[in-house]
Amino acid sequence: MIRLLRSRLDARRMRAAGRLLDRHAHPEDLPDQAETALDEEAMLEMERLWALTGAVADDPRIRAAVEDDLVRFQPVSAMRRFAPIAAALVLGVTGIASLTWFGNDGGQRIAAAPAPSVSTAVGQRKRMTLSDASSVSLDTDSEIAVRMDEKARNVMLRRGRAYFKVTKDAHRPFIVSAGDKRIRAVGTAFEVRIDKGEVIVTVVEGTVEVTERNPKRAIANAARIGAGTQLVTLPHNDWSIRQIDAGQSTTWLTGRLSFVDEPLAKAVDEMNRYSSQKLAFRDGHAPDERILGVFRAGDTLGLAQAIELNGFAHIVEVTPERILVEAE
Repeated sequence: MIRLLRSRLDARRMRAAGRLLDRHAHPEDLPDQAETALDEEAMLEMERLWALTGAVADDPRIRAAVEDDLVRFQPVSAMRRFAPIAAALVLGVTGIASLTWFGNDGGQRIAAAPAPSVSTAVGQRKRMTLSDASSVSLDTDSEIAVRMDEKARNVMLRRGRAYFKVTKDAHRPFIVSAGDKRIRAVGTAFEVRIDKGEVIVTVVEGTVEVTERNPKRAIANAARIGAGTQLVTLPHNDWSIRQIDAGQSTTWLTGRLSFVDEPLAKAVDEMNRYSSQKLAFRDGHAPDERILGVFRAGDTLGLAQAIELNGFAHIVEVTPERILVEAE
């Protein structure tokens, strides 16, 4: 466990240190997410500190503290090789040698007992670890409710989008509910999104089963989809399945939005989800053009400048609430 011996400990830097340790312990995972720009700055600071403290990891005082803690707490092998630098890293954050508590899988326990409901504001992203060691990344303006017991692991997506990396447990299925859709997984990675009445399921690893039960319909839909596949369920009961680039479709996890030959109107709508400063066209309609590019999530001005650079429209007004553009 962590013993915070300083009352004025910088919590943001401490979170960044934990994220960095988790990243080095599990390099195969997708990058975890900073919730704010200040958190991202703290992460960069910790990465610089990691490099610097590598040189002092063999300091006798650090080695002695590490060996003592390894005997007392016996962390998993995945973390033992990082223990000297980790101790030095925490020393740089707090000014003292200390330890953090890791679960049996080596993952830092961010939320051992999650609240019934977790949400994000516009422009915010959040990543948490559930009590079963599965992780959830929430996109902007999203909300989930979590309930776990000895028989099942249940998550309800109330709005927005969430990415799940599920720990295997053959005795407790992991079920995500989104409207009247149920997505069942055992050990896999996938995202679920609710968007204008559609439920979109994208599988990054493994396989999931999607079912729909609606008392107003005589037929219940069902599909089993694997990695690199996206299922779109439409309000009028039509389902479509297509092959996708899972990495490109989940760039939001890294704070970036990737548009590959996307309709301009769709790109604008997607960007506006991440910012209180909305991009809008003067006549209310985006030109019938397509866009290619990668942008920082919420950078509506950057997208507007790209639109202007491509000759699709020009910027006519910029206020804190909106960026108004007019088609050429």
